[in-house]
Amino acid sequence: MTYQNLYEIYENIMKVPNITILYLTVFAMISCGKDNLNLEENESVAGLQKTVEIRDSSEGNDLVASESEKASVEIECVTNGAMANELGLKTWCWEDASIPDYSEKKGVLFSNGQMKVDSECYEKQVTIEDGRVKFSLNPTFPVVEDWCSRDFNMRAEISTQPWRVDHPKGTEEWFGWSYTFGSDYIIDKNNQWLFFQVHPGIVGESPQTELMVVKEGQMNGHDAGEIFVINAANGKDYHPTGIIPTAGETFNIVVHAIWGDESNGLLQVWINEKIVYDKQVPTVYSAYPWGGNAKWGIYKWPWAEASGVEKSHDQGITHLETFMGSLKMITREPSNPDYGKDSYAIVSPK
Repeated sequence: MTYQNLYEIYENIMKVPNITILYLTVFAMISCGKDNLNLEENESVAGLQKTVEIRDSSEGNDLVASESEKASVEIECVTNGAMANELGLKTWCWEDASIPDYSEKKGVLFSNGQMKVDSECYEKQVTIEDGRVKFSLNPTFPVVEDWCSRDFNMRAEISTQPWRVDHPKGTEEWFGWSYTFGSDYIIDKNNQWLFFQVHPGIVGESPQTELMVVKEGQMNGHDAGEIFVINAANGKDYHPTGIIPTAGETFNIVVHAIWGDESNGLLQVWINEKIVYDKQVPTVYSAYPWGGNAKWGIYKWPWAEASGVEKSHDQGITHLETFMGSLKMITREPSNPDYGKDSYAIVSPK
């Protein structure tokens, strides 16, 4: 039985009238591992528990009533990660991870070499606290040391490995994670930045896919701080979401991509269960026809220059802090029987 099967059973039960059971608990302990369960793609979930409160319709109560009467789902997160070029479901629960100490270099591998810190220029801008990855960026503190080519701290990210993965055209990927803006977050009207990107690995080239927080005047008719979906592989397609994060706010994000050209490329993005981008478009560069590595965190390239740092300081912005929850990814090739299947529920952080 797969994770999808359990959801189908649950949905069918919810359609049955005149149920007199007050509480229905469906509990499935699914161990990680394709060999034990013979699950396609190793798409398994450990510790799935559903507790459903159902009212008796014979007493005049609707099955679909208040929020307290809807299903509540609790899914225990169990790390079962893999390399970016490995197929199937991959899950990272950050309480299971640790970042090794390192010095005088941009990053270090962690999670069995499946992830890497990408940091410019202070090494400990990426940490793990309370089961989340913490990205903390201060452009002027600590002062940049000689080993870094930059003058200011401007990047704190993690990325999939190996770099470059170069997914063949037609590769399908799903990504699901939560992202929280720090409690003292201030909208930077003068500097834009990214918190998610997929990069083809070519130095000097823009990411093929981005989630960007824009600056004032960058997009006509849109305020500073709004999240935009950007598909650079489709001629810098800037797509507004209408979402402007506030301090302490958490967003559940799902991205679905098929890395392809105009004939088979696809990009879909959901934020808090609402689809904000859904286009069949090229998702790879014609000159670099492959899917790249995914990166999460903070990339604030205007802080590479003193003028960018000063523009932020003039607004009282001295640092930027965000957090990332557990991560789920699915990677499929076209020959997989589940290729193209709706897998939102599998990777969704909620």
